[in-house]
Amino acid sequence: MISSIKIFLARFGEVMGRLVLGVVYFGLLGPVALFVRLFSDPLRRRRPKDSAFLPRESIHELPRDAGRQG
Repeated sequence: MISSIKIFLARFGEVMGRLVLGVVYFGLLGPVALFVRLFSDPLRRRRPKDSAFLPRESIHELPRDAGRQG
């Protein structure tokens, strides 16, 4: 009797685990991934409206300073 209950509960746990993981994947991660894919630009193919260039001030300008980089 107890072993049949254990077998039933083990199978029930497998089914419920897959069901819960499926709901999480398709209910939460799927829409988020779709939203990110539609509205993001990972390759930065779209040009920004303003320039992304930031001027950098040089700290060491003399050739002798190049030897002390390491």
